[in-house]
Amino acid sequence: MSIPLSISKSGMNAIQNQMDAVSHDIANINTTGYKSKNISFNELLLNDMNGEADYLSDTVQDSGIASGSKSGVTSTNFGQGSLISDSNDYHLAIAGEGFFGVIGENGERYLTRDGAFHVNGDKSITNDNGDTLEIQTTIPTNQWPEGDVSIAENGEVTIHSENGSTLVGTIPLFHPTQTNALEPVGENKFSYDGAFGAGDGSIQQNYLEASNVDLASSITEMMLAQRSYSLNLKVAQGTDEMASVINQFKQ
Repeated sequence: MSIPLSISKSGMNAIQNQMDAVSHDIANINTTGYKSKNISFNELLLNDMNGEADYLSDTVQDSGIASGSKSGVTSTNFGQGSLISDSNDYHLAIAGEGFFGVIGENGERYLTRDGAFHVNGDKSITNDNGDTLEIQTTIPTNQWPEGDVSIAENGEVTIHSENGSTLVGTIPLFHPTQTNALEPVGENKFSYDGAFGAGDGSIQQNYLEASNVDLASSITEMMLAQRSYSLNLKVAQGTDEMASVINQFKQ
């Protein structure tokens, strides 16, 4: 493969990865607590092989020139999204740092910023995916009294009934010491095996955190990616036309 074709091919592949990530962000612009992805481009290492010899030789087979670019998702933007008010008492948002802990069907703990929880018939508190909210209970959830639920900024859950106010548990916030070690596992949650530290986050009852995707920036990035892809395609087409002319001379 010629050097220009190799470079344009790597460029188109890199831009396709960028388009995939941008499209994913735009598709999740209405997803509660969604965090946008950061894309980076890198220059590939240069192979010192003689390009002219490689281009003209009839004996070289499948020689690759490691020139061009590559891209990929390098990190997640954990910046806070805007908080939107909601009437559901179990819809929660985090102002500042931190994550809710949820227990999946496999019994493992995951971290999420999606605070759209609800109470089921068995009085368990889960999200729409069936993951159970992690609560440090003083009274088991299936024994909580009936009444109005109040959730303080420090996570304390109090139920106000005819018999008075009862502290039934506390919703903890988890603060990973290394957010770059969070691994997305789908359904808006992350797995994490590292240590936890202190943080300044607080729980806001009757709010949900919106996605932090900047739609205007994402659309602009998509338009630039489309132009870049088109330019790389032009390089490939021009190289192919030049190769056709050279082949005619050989004949």
